[in-house]
Amino acid sequence: MAAGAETLTPFVYWGQKTDHVSLKIDLKDVVNPKVDLTEDGLKFEADGTGIRGHNLYQLDIDFYHPVDPDKSRYRVLDRCVDFYIQKTGSGEVWPRLTNQKIKYPWLKIDFDKVAYEDESESEAEEQKSAEDVMKQLEKELQLDSADAPDLPDLKTVYLFVYNLFQFVGFTFISFTLLVNFFKNKEKAMSSGFNLVGNPFMVCQTAAIMEILHPVLGLVKSSAITPLLQVLGRNFILFVVILHEENTQTAPLVFFLLLTWSSIEVFRYPFYMLAVLNKKIYAVTWMRYTLWIPLYPLGLFLEGKQLCKSGWKMKHEKK
Repeated sequence: MAAGAETLTPFVYWGQKTDHVSLKIDLKDVVNPKVDLTEDGLKFEADGTGIRGHNLYQLDIDFYHPVDPDKSRYRVLDRCVDFYIQKTGSGEVWPRLTNQKIKYPWLKIDFDKVAYEDESESEAEEQKSAEDVMKQLEKELQLDSADAPDLPDLKTVYLFVYNLFQFVGFTFISFTLLVNFFKNKEKAMSSGFNLVGNPFMVCQTAAIMEILHPVLGLVKSSAITPLLQVLGRNFILFVVILHEENTQTAPLVFFLLLTWSSIEVFRYPFYMLAVLNKKIYAVTWMRYTLWIPLYPLGLFLEGKQLCKSGWKMKHEKK
């Protein structure tokens, strides 16, 4: 089919018997159809609603063999334009509709209107032709399905979005802390919680889902490790730091928040790739190498924060 760059072509479903070809042009609400059916081909143009919405659609087909336009007919229906095209000659089954052996993405097989080699053949020959046709149909379906993208399931989408949300959140927190530290070291260390306290609490609240993921079967891991990590970190954040305003301005809190967020910046990209069954060496390396100094450092700072808060509470009672 010869068509300009802006030409819209509708889906066409075709089938055949030994004496005629059936065409169904998949257009709704067709207006002003222009049909030029000759022995060698069909030219069609009409306004209608198709795969690209309501537009002008055009079609230009060169047939595999000549047809008889005088004995052919068509009708405009609400949901399509239906053609009955009479074959000429001895009534053989066409191997394809078009003259050129090209796979057109808009041309489909009409499963209800498929002919066999010779409907007057013996039963064995007819069954063989039927098998050939089914193989051809299977091939068409494989080609069509190969063009369709594989869509991820709901679980994959959710896990990817969750990890992406956490990655963006902790990246923002780390970036904010570091930028303010290099601008004004003393002020940044005393205002760390004031700068990123709210987004940090949002991310840590969302992290509770990591306890539920293995329970719900979304990930294949134990719920004990995230339970200890999330609840321990949330206790320090929401109970110790949030309720003791005097500790929020301490440099210890600044370095604790920076260490926590740095751990997650390298952890969540690894999980995002794992959800998609992808692996990038650099991300895997950072996930398991930077973990070695950051996790012990985080545990040390958490312990120091607990000890400091406990000492303050004891001192205030006295």
